[in-house]
Amino acid sequence: MKYRPRSIERSRTNNESKRLAALMELDLLDGPPEKEFDDLVRLASAVCGAPISLVSLVDAHRQWFKASFGMEAKETPRDISFCTHAIQQSDVFVVEDATQDERFRNNPLVTGNPMIRFYAGVPLRAPNGYAVGTLCVIDLVGRHLTENQKDALTILGAQVEGRMALRLKEKLIARSMLENEKLYVELKATSDLFERFMNNGPFASYIKDADGRMVYYNRFLAQRFGVTEQAWIGKTDHELWPEKMADDFRCNDLAVLEGGVPVDIEETTPGDNGGKSYWRSMKFPYQGADGKMMLAGMSVDVTPLVTREAMLQDTLRDKCKLAEELEARKHIMQKFMEHSPNTMFVKDDCGRYVFYNSEFAKCVGIDCKEWLGRSDDEVFPKEVADRYNAEDMQVMEAEQTLEFTDEVRDADGTLHRFRTIKFTYKDVDGRNLLAGVTVDMTEQVNREEALGKANLQLELLATTDSLTTLFNGRIFESRAAIEFSNAKRSGRPLSVFVIDIDNFKRRNDTYGHAAGDAALQTVGRILNGCVRMGDIAARLGGEEFGFLLPDTNASGAIDLAFRVQTALSQQVQGPTPLTVSVGVSSMTEEIDSWEELLRRADDAMYEAKRAGKNRIAHHGSLLASVIQPPSSPAISLDYA
Repeated sequence: MKYRPRSIERSRTNNESKRLAALMELDLLDGPPEKEFDDLVRLASAVCGAPISLVSLVDAHRQWFKASFGMEAKETPRDISFCTHAIQQSDVFVVEDATQDERFRNNPLVTGNPMIRFYAGVPLRAPNGYAVGTLCVIDLVGRHLTENQKDALTILGAQVEGRMALRLKEKLIARSMLENEKLYVELKATSDLFERFMNNGPFASYIKDADGRMVYYNRFLAQRFGVTEQAWIGKTDHELWPEKMADDFRCNDLAVLEGGVPVDIEETTPGDNGGKSYWRSMKFPYQGADGKMMLAGMSVDVTPLVTREAMLQDTLRDKCKLAEELEARKHIMQKFMEHSPNTMFVKDDCGRYVFYNSEFAKCVGIDCKEWLGRSDDEVFPKEVADRYNAEDMQVMEAEQTLEFTDEVRDADGTLHRFRTIKFTYKDVDGRNLLAGVTVDMTEQVNREEALGKANLQLELLATTDSLTTLFNGRIFESRAAIEFSNAKRSGRPLSVFVIDIDNFKRRNDTYGHAAGDAALQTVGRILNGCVRMGDIAARLGGEEFGFLLPDTNASGAIDLAFRVQTALSQQVQGPTPLTVSVGVSSMTEEIDSWEELLRRADDAMYEAKRAGKNRIAHHGSLLASVIQPPSSPAISLDYA
């Protein structure tokens, strides 16, 4: 009867590709003999009293013997192997008499050489758990194994697995060392290019840690403020700038770190003659090598443009025109936020372009890859190409950073002036490459930057309440949604209270709208004085205000509400004190949205109104409770 192999259990196909991948990763197939494996099969043969012992690795179509004792063959087809069955098991697989076993009685290894009668094999698993072969013993007569022999065979199998794991670990360590060496060389070249770009560009660049400490700043920033390139390292903004400026810087930085997205904002620093310098700053978060969040920034001095912007806003017509122009150039400004506002390029030692940024491609009117591998001779008129080639040769020979100016006139006669800084650096292979940074110094670019500055100011106006200088309701809702999500995810406390000025309509009707505005401004001033880093105080509309308190429980929120209420009651507006009704709400498990949290605070505020006004109500459950203020609350802004 011709032997027809039975289909091996479904696991033969389930995850077979992963099992074979684990076998290939071990790198043992078709390798030379190794003493450690040979010793183990000899010991297995002696312990089990079997004439044949093998370390068998089961490939896709064969079983190959890494080590053998008592057998000449180096491999056999997989379809007739006993080991194919053994790797499907979790324990020792034993066939005491193959001639009596339906699975093997017609097997060519039983009916012919080596005339197998007895087989015992323990599966060998790779470090990832996939069975890749067996440690097996074979006899030419039927028999059985004692329990001690089975235990010994299992222990020896574990020794074989340990040797395979050691081989794999050594292989991975060697590979990792090669990769790390290559990575080091690449990182060094990249770091050199980064430093040259940063230190040769006409902009201030810097990196801060999550606590606001300066960990890097470029040469431009150091020279601009007359310090050494190490003097500010480790210092915070509050150690370097006036308090209000430092507070603004830190607030902007936290918005970037907490929001997780880049921002483009206007900032100020002390300027000449007691004035201010204005900067357009692009800030973005990134994760450092140690896994900690960092903040990087790039700032361009736009002080000369502030005067231009003021001229553009002389009339309402000018403001409308500016808004239309800003919308038309929106996509350009988005690119500026994503990339450097300056053109950057790199050429190889043959003058071919190997890199240029999107701003470069846009300036010359090509797509992102059109010029890669081409030289100036292939893309520019001869006169222009010859000039650029001469500049490049001068920089390459001098191996110094050199500056060049260029003038280009449009078809309509408009003259554009460019300043290009070129320098050399070495790539991973040690070749000299030439890099350049080009700044458009024309009025048109200045105009675009001025328009961008105006856009940022318009955005600022859209986020704040002009009367109280507090955030407006839209920003409050946006931050409330973020803080609610963070609190839900982390389990940290979150509270909010809503403030409504008592008898506000009567105050307006009696003393006039100017008195009403003064009352609103007083509330705004008191709330601004209470804001911690991370808190949000906003005018929600009319005489209603909101105060968002991250990391604050109900007790801390109520305490702050009492203090705010007391501070306001001491502010006399007209002949009467200024009183408010406050509704407080804090996070509970049953609250599933920030809208619900705010609604409960609003309900509590109306409960305080109904209870006689000048009260505080807390919405800790489905019903609001009115809380009488203490007789003499301490006025302090330090709260939990």
